[in-house]
Amino acid sequence: MIRIETSQIGENGYSVSGEEPGELLELERDPVARSDGPVRYELTVELGGQELVVRGQVEAPLRLRCSRCAQFFSTTVRVSSFLHAYEWAEHPEFLDVSADVREDLLLEIPGFPLCHDGCKGLCAQCGQDLNEGPCGCAPPERGPSPWSALDKLVATPGSRPPKDGHGRGRK
Repeated sequence: MIRIETSQIGENGYSVSGEEPGELLELERDPVARSDGPVRYELTVELGGQELVVRGQVEAPLRLRCSRCAQFFSTTVRVSSFLHAYEWAEHPEFLDVSADVREDLLLEIPGFPLCHDGCKGLCAQCGQDLNEGPCGCAPPERGPSPWSALDKLVATPGSRPPKDGHGRGRK
């Protein structure tokens, strides 16, 4: 828990830094992301009228499952511009920013993580990891694309779309 004692905040603010266990991210059951070490933070808390303004940076090492080859790889997610404001009256003694740190870090996890840009992924037929070498599967047969009829259409500026087979066109 990243808990800041608000009585320590002076005119120039209050700086806190440290580490919290990776369990803060609550990724134990996640099939794509796993914590791989402690969450690190460097935060400054300042008074802004009736608000406590917390800014700084946070980071966490993770193991992510590649969306192409399904292998786990190591990376670090960072929030270099952590910024949140809290009502002072709601936190007269302690301010817990753990939930916001967790949320901001989770938002930095890519939607389709890749172990590297050139990842070849898995064979769609046998599941072989193509990064380890080619598989023995025959290439899929390629028939005509259902979209190939669109290649024959030619649009000219100012032309109207053709009427469909039922005599209805766009108006």
